[in-house]
Amino acid sequence: MCLFIFLLTHGILKIIEHYNVSIGNSENKLTDYFYIITTNSYLRPSIILLIPIVGIFTNKKIGWILIQSYFYFLITNLVFPATQIDLTDNTLILINIIGFLLLLLIIILMNKNKIRNLTYGIKKNELISKNIIASIIGISTTIILVMIKNNLI
Repeated sequence: MCLFIFLLTHGILKIIEHYNVSIGNSENKLTDYFYIITTNSYLRPSIILLIPIVGIFTNKKIGWILIQSYFYFLITNLVFPATQIDLTDNTLILINIIGFLLLLLIIILMNKNKIRNLTYGIKKNELISKNIIASIIGISTTIILVMIKNNLI
């Protein structure tokens, strides 16, 4: 939660700084702020971090799906750039492998009986379908962000 507040305040401060440097005093400040918000990615990290935060405070199946989808999002965000790394840089390869294994461990722990059954009420026969939904949400979020970053949307 503290990370979300930090990212949100950092994004807002960057928007205000961007406004003061590039636009300054104009007649329609609200339109200028909306333009900065939509053309820059200052608030994007805090918006993405809302996914697991909402999932934590929702103790239902949808909460578990949101938390899982965030971890699938992190894995796909780690894997896509890893396809373009230099294969001679062993440190970067090791960091990517450790990050991938750590995220995979978190996903495995989320699928354990104690967490998924007691807190979120997911039975074993529902587990595969919920994981598929979470992975689709996580991968779709990554694809949408890549498309936005490359100005395809």
